[in-house]
Amino acid sequence: MNLVIDSMCVWHGAREAVRGVSVGAAAGRIVAVIGRNGSGKSSLVRAIAGLHAGPRSGAALWQGRDLARMTAVDRARSVAYVAQRPLVAADFTAREVIALAGSVVPRTADRLERAIDALAVRELVDRPFAALSGGEQQRVVLARALAQHDLGGLLVLDEPFNAMDLAEQHRVAGALQCLAGAGSLVLVVLHDLALADALAHDVWWMEAGRLRASGPRNGVLRESDLAEGFGVAFERLDGTLRPIVAPRCEPATD
Repeated sequence: MNLVIDSMCVWHGAREAVRGVSVGAAAGRIVAVIGRNGSGKSSLVRAIAGLHAGPRSGAALWQGRDLARMTAVDRARSVAYVAQRPLVAADFTAREVIALAGSVVPRTADRLERAIDALAVRELVDRPFAALSGGEQQRVVLARALAQHDLGGLLVLDEPFNAMDLAEQHRVAGALQCLAGAGSLVLVVLHDLALADALAHDVWWMEAGRLRASGPRNGVLRESDLAEGFGVAFERLDGTLRPIVAPRCEPATD
């Protein structure tokens, strides 16, 4: 395993958000982290990326090295992280946000251009970041992460598909599949279980701070288990998982 999580615990003040999680993943895979709101998904992936500022115990080892103990330069070479809600305080253009990929480890102009094309944000690069829509902002910060990311490294994404339309989702999903195909490990928090089923190789299912299940997608995303864990019925149509999100009304009879 290239990524090994060993007895990870994370606290927010007195509240234990992640409770003794141990799990691993191999490079060349997309791993979806799922679970209900408050289950510890974001706390887990921030701790894995070495970004949790509060108390924690256990370890997240990337290729045998503890990410939390790496220098900023070493961590930037090993892992790229995208938060659930992109925040850019300065009055930057989209291009300047993407160029932040080189703020710790220098990146060439050609590398930035490839990331811009991979996420199809060239028409956005000269616009103020703050003026972009939510989905456009998300694609820009993903382009920044791709420009930072070394193939074969770890890419950690917290709800990257937020506010994206279907075409944007399709573009981003294709980029993530290409990265995994080139040997990277993509760890992605997802609420959309149908998307997790379509995109991920493996699934980590968080529940109340603990790991409820982990393993290959088909073994974790079973309709009966999901119905029990999420309180919503699921079905498969032509092999595709989907939630039954609206009641089925029978036609009135006399």
